[in-house]
Amino acid sequence: MALMKYYSIMFLMVTLLASSVTASNFAFADVIAPKDQMDLNFAPEEVICKEKFVKIIRTSNGDAACVSPNVVDLLVKRGFALPLDADTTESKELQSKPIGTLTHMATTKQYKNPGSVETFPKIDTHNYVFKICAIDEKIRSPEVIITSDSETKSVKLRDVELTSCYTTATKVRASDSNSISAKLLNHGGISESITELENKISSLKSDIVIQREKLSAINEETPANDRAKKVSAIHNKISDIRHELKNTRSELQKYLLFLNLNSATNNIPPVVKGKSITGIDVDGVLSEIISVNVALIQPDDRLENSMAYNVVFEICTDNTTLRIPVVELSSDIATKVVKMAEKIAHNTCQVSTGKINALSPNSIAIKLVGQTQSSETIIELEKRIESIKDEMMVVQAQLNSASTSSSISKEERQLAISEGTDKSIELRKELNSVKVELHKILLEVYR
Repeated sequence: MALMKYYSIMFLMVTLLASSVTASNFAFADVIAPKDQMDLNFAPEEVICKEKFVKIIRTSNGDAACVSPNVVDLLVKRGFALPLDADTTESKELQSKPIGTLTHMATTKQYKNPGSVETFPKIDTHNYVFKICAIDEKIRSPEVIITSDSETKSVKLRDVELTSCYTTATKVRASDSNSISAKLLNHGGISESITELENKISSLKSDIVIQREKLSAINEETPANDRAKKVSAIHNKISDIRHELKNTRSELQKYLLFLNLNSATNNIPPVVKGKSITGIDVDGVLSEIISVNVALIQPDDRLENSMAYNVVFEICTDNTTLRIPVVELSSDIATKVVKMAEKIAHNTCQVSTGKINALSPNSIAIKLVGQTQSSETIIELEKRIESIKDEMMVVQAQLNSASTSSSISKEERQLAISEGTDKSIELRKELNSVKVELHKILLEVYR
């Protein structure tokens, strides 16, 4: 009897915990399950549950799960979950904030050529046209659930910028067009974390710009001994920031990749074309050493008669954007690769630093050895994403016009919406595919 009771409770728990995942497609909710959130390095206390569900922490392994509120007390009493705290209540309140609106624009049957064979029972393919708007924050890769009396499907859309809207469409099968409805899902903690990472990257970039400005000023200061000490300190600071920036970018790409699978140029003032920061003519791509100073902190394992040097250098480009450029520092005893910032825009220069051991400082040299093998691919993928978005804007305008116009016939309207729906679906699939490819490459670059 006791064993039967134990299995009954375990069955209840499994059913409830599973429902927190499978039912989430039909509520204003996080798009991914608690386990997937934790796989993305969310701590259990950071997991967000869908609306009308409450987060618990399992006593067995410390993981988070989402359950119906009416069983929380029972699970806590039985020892399966920890008591709820203030953070859980707060997370539940925050998730109810709407992220945007979805407005139905039109529903028409998919246009058929004369003589098309009808199927029985009569389930038609309909074009469902709708407008999606962001309220007070950007909606990232919004996902919409479309339901009818014959079908349920998920549609992943492109981002919706702050306080903006766009019109799009999809196909859905239904015997009664009035049964078709749509609901916008909320990405919850994923979207919030992406915003935080983007803000952190912007802050780190600003910190690097400030340190580079200090380097430029120090280069004109005297005496040399004071300059070397200050350059060394700034070099160490830039190295720390660069390391943190690389890790943050890697984390961001992981989130973006995951988000899209579920379905920035540095602030460097432009330089006058033709001259670098050091005054050298720029024709193509230029790599030039600005200064070499003895490092304030010397490594214990350096070769006899050698010293560690801080090298301040610049990379400039005229008409070509450098994507994730890689620089090689070399001396009479060592070689070191330095990965620069994410991008150096055309007609700009970027100052950076590196440390290298040398017997003679005069032997230290620098050259641009590449932008990583994937650089050209990244640039092409980014261009394709912008091109697809431009095509989407044209189709969205056509759908909007066809859905609201009273000057065209029913057949013309049906044909225009059918063609626009087909094109919208095609472009969405391509955009998502290109985004996934881009974020995979960027994730590999920053790891």
